[in-house]
Amino acid sequence: MSIELLTLIMFGGLILLLVLGLPISFAMGGITVVVTLLLWGTKGLFKVVFYTYGLMMLSPMICIPCFIFMGLMLERSGIADELFEAVHRWFAAVRGGLAMATTVICAIFAAMTGVAAAAATTMGLIAVPAMLKRRYDKSLALGTVAGPSTLGILIPPSITMVILAVTIQLSVGKLFMAGIVPGILLTLLFCAYIGIRGLLQPQLCPALEERFTLREKMVLTRALILPIFIILCVLGSIFLGLATPTEAAAMGALGTIIAVAVRRRLTWKVIQEAALMTFKITGMILWIGFAAISFSNTWGVAGGSEFFSGLLLGLEVNRWLVLIVIMLVVFVMGMFIADFPIIWIIAPIAYPIIEALGFDLVWFGLLFIMNIQMALVTPPFGFVLFYLRGVAPPGVSMGDIYRSIFPFLGIMILGMALVMIFPQLALWLPGMMIRR
Repeated sequence: MSIELLTLIMFGGLILLLVLGLPISFAMGGITVVVTLLLWGTKGLFKVVFYTYGLMMLSPMICIPCFIFMGLMLERSGIADELFEAVHRWFAAVRGGLAMATTVICAIFAAMTGVAAAAATTMGLIAVPAMLKRRYDKSLALGTVAGPSTLGILIPPSITMVILAVTIQLSVGKLFMAGIVPGILLTLLFCAYIGIRGLLQPQLCPALEERFTLREKMVLTRALILPIFIILCVLGSIFLGLATPTEAAAMGALGTIIAVAVRRRLTWKVIQEAALMTFKITGMILWIGFAAISFSNTWGVAGGSEFFSGLLLGLEVNRWLVLIVIMLVVFVMGMFIADFPIIWIIAPIAYPIIEALGFDLVWFGLLFIMNIQMALVTPPFGFVLFYLRGVAPPGVSMGDIYRSIFPFLGIMILGMALVMIFPQLALWLPGMMIRR
């Protein structure tokens, strides 16, 4: 069987099964098993077992449940609600302030949870009704949650960054540090867009009549202290070389329990719900991982890696054009496939090409993450859009959510272009790290 036909069968079959509604882990796993049997017979199934076992044995994967648990504890304990109200009080006097507050909270929540789903669902429940109640434009309100909630995979500690770093054998700590400045940049760009849109079209985000005294602002601001302290401890210990990302993740999980206890929210129900959901999310990630890593490696061993590399390197064009083609492939795949499978399929193939072209691998990793970030909100299958639809108030349609995301998607493309043009935006902090 030619590699061209095999590529068509595997990727065409995957898209077909996804369109039919089959879960992505079953779609990828099923295609992998069928192709393995066709190419190597029953003996080839040992390869699938080997790939699965190899993923299980990667120690940085321990970060994943720890970071998920951190976010869930803060969410289940109600601290996330307090964070929203605290930031809302500071931004209330500004036109579009509630939308800006939502953006800032999404950034903070990103640094607490490491996943986009947490911010999308939490802010969808809290912020969208609050903005619609205050006569905000529906499209602006929905986009303000959908776009900034994706910061969860760009601002560390990010689960997606851990998976990418493990897949292409990058330093998790360096990739974490690379995401901080671009994450802050995107947050500021989102806020600037909301502010400018509010000035040009005041009817979209009316000025709020609510005013708060300094005392009222400071009372709730204390809700920010412990979560931000935990974030700084986790990232600071990695930056200073005091702990590996895995050790820092464990410290963060313990610190979150202490923070919830200090706020007098530590109950058996909170622990039980957070732990159970951590098991469920981690299990989902691993099952997708088992299927995706087997799918990618099977295609690679069959000649897919050489085919793709030869196709790009044989173009004999400027290396920047090759980089842009890879980014476009990731972007298009993001319209149909979730973030983790894209990493497991494309990253191992693209990594040696980028290395051969002489690009910085940490910088490429950050661009890859920013591209994945866009995939989460790119129609028709942007997963964050579906999370938001699941918690949106009555009267909000999927069409409303689709229309709301395009301005924010444009801002993400602008942010990615800036990082591409000015690599030091991503490489400055990793270069300052004290390595361990």
